[in-house]
Amino acid sequence: MSKKIRKKRTKQINHNTRGGKVMKDQQKGDDRMNAKQWAAFALAAAAGLSACKHETGENSGGKTIPQRDEIAAEYRWDLASMYENNAVWEKDFAEMEAMLPKFESFKGKLTDGKKLLEALKLRDKVSARIDKLYVYAHLQKDLDTRISENQALADRIATLENSYREATSWLTPELLTIPEADIEKIIKATEGLALYERFFKVLNRSRKHILNDREEALLAMSGNVTRSAGRIFEALTTADIEFPTIEDENGEKVQLSYGRYSKMLENKNPDVRRRAFEGMYGTFEKFQNTNATIFDANLKGYAFIAKARNYESSLEMALSPNNIPVSVYEKLIAATHENIEPLRRYMKLRKKALGLKDLHLYDTSVSFVKGGDREYPYEEAKATILEALHPLGKAYTEEAHTVFNSRWVDVYETQGKTNGAYSWGTYEAHPFILMNYNESRDHMFTLAHELGHAMHSLYSNRTQPYIYADYTIFVAEVASTLNENLLLDYLLKKAANKDEKLALLDQWANNIVGTFYTQVLFAEFEKAAHDLVAQGVPVTADKLNETYFTILKSFYGDALILDEAYKLTWGRISHFYSPFYVYQYATSIAASTYLYQKIAEGDTEATEKYLTLLKSGGNDDPIELLKKAGVDMSSPEPVQHTLQKFDWVLTEMEKLLGNDE
Repeated sequence: MSKKIRKKRTKQINHNTRGGKVMKDQQKGDDRMNAKQWAAFALAAAAGLSACKHETGENSGGKTIPQRDEIAAEYRWDLASMYENNAVWEKDFAEMEAMLPKFESFKGKLTDGKKLLEALKLRDKVSARIDKLYVYAHLQKDLDTRISENQALADRIATLENSYREATSWLTPELLTIPEADIEKIIKATEGLALYERFFKVLNRSRKHILNDREEALLAMSGNVTRSAGRIFEALTTADIEFPTIEDENGEKVQLSYGRYSKMLENKNPDVRRRAFEGMYGTFEKFQNTNATIFDANLKGYAFIAKARNYESSLEMALSPNNIPVSVYEKLIAATHENIEPLRRYMKLRKKALGLKDLHLYDTSVSFVKGGDREYPYEEAKATILEALHPLGKAYTEEAHTVFNSRWVDVYETQGKTNGAYSWGTYEAHPFILMNYNESRDHMFTLAHELGHAMHSLYSNRTQPYIYADYTIFVAEVASTLNENLLLDYLLKKAANKDEKLALLDQWANNIVGTFYTQVLFAEFEKAAHDLVAQGVPVTADKLNETYFTILKSFYGDALILDEAYKLTWGRISHFYSPFYVYQYATSIAASTYLYQKIAEGDTEATEKYLTLLKSGGNDDPIELLKKAGVDMSSPEPVQHTLQKFDWVLTEMEKLLGNDE
């Protein structure tokens, strides 16, 4: 079955914003969401202050979050391209449900090449359609989480998905009873099976981790239990949680929300930033024990699967599908600590530029540049992004135009709509981009980021067969962050004055801090949390707080004030319910920073190699795909290049601020 993984990313996924939407299914290797869809959740943290759009597309400037029918149709999804209505969805659902018993007829017959091919084709057909059913149900739910009918659709497809897992749970164990040499003979003797050669190659790598029929069936039946922690976390932090009303810069009372929190942290008034921080973290403090219990269940569920599948650790299991050695993860953390000084240098630069006696972590989102907080209306943002992506070629920008102008983007925050941003589609349907656009420069970059995921999906689905169309997370974030780099490069070249250039350099620095340093920080905490379970240490709120805060201090040192409430950050990051995901943001930005430079300079060969990467899906291991694109992630060069770029950015900022010594 295809891996279905949603995505979130970057600066927005940090201490100053909502940790993002939770991945519905955490079990690696079996997840209903693939990297295109996890690619999906990239930026789920990003939702900012709501912007109500009327027919003219202008911001209403209101304090009230609008209803969906108050938003012009052109800024809302048209899901009819997937299913005209729920009745059509029900018809597909019933058809797939009826097909599940067919898998039983192939049991014990996989040494017959023709039967094997039929079984694999049936698996692909059913899996692709369940993908479509699943995504439609969740897109509907995300548009208004208050509607019980939408939640019911999502629950039903989750149950059908689990039934599918049970119906096919015998297939892999039976294949692994066939010796590799015999499988090679069957492939050569059966026309059509050559398509599955890579599938069998990857399968053979996992031989010692696949169990017998009965054990695989039991694991499949346990799916709803082992994956329930993420759904509980989502219900708590999205549907049930209530934030306080706080005072804005005008003395007006405004109810705090995930979207408004992001915007308030960009406010020039330090008291507004402080009140927003206290309101957000004060709320999470009330639920910290419940949150810790949910997270403990998540950790133990993953550890259970890892142990059952004969992995040495949860980390090893998470990295195994992409054929990534554990040492790569560990060396990334070590290398980051060896190069921690630029992060602290940037914090000290911000403190001086803002003219603050004390710099708090909640002060790190506000612009210190005069005029640096200009707004980008949605239509202007679209046009700017398309211009910036010209180095990728005419065909790329024309298709990007289609994405923007065909109701594939749900633009504005509305009541009941899930927070954040993502791109999510399936092999049988084009991708949809969810935004909570607030006209900030940061959200323009979020839009460019999600467009990168959407384009990756379009190219991959069009070029690859279903079985190889899914691309891994390790590769997915290259497509999104490369778009951001091209946008930054374009805007810097067009910068009209010192302040504009400084604001953009600060954006670049923030991207590296959020997408590299912060994600490595999260990765280090995540490993430490899973290690607690492995060592038999009780996972309590106090222990998680202590662990997180210790790591946080090791990154920032005395470069700023770390308010104790930030120890609760682990309870806001939904990425942690997709174990060992976040480190790939760091590796991805390193790869994309390395690649974008050549593309921006007009290197046509580099551009063609990159576009080939987008078309390759998952037809090779991710490290090999990136090597073909021109970047070797098994070497330290890409990381070093990224940090050299960060050093250059800081030096340029210091020059503009008159701080260059």
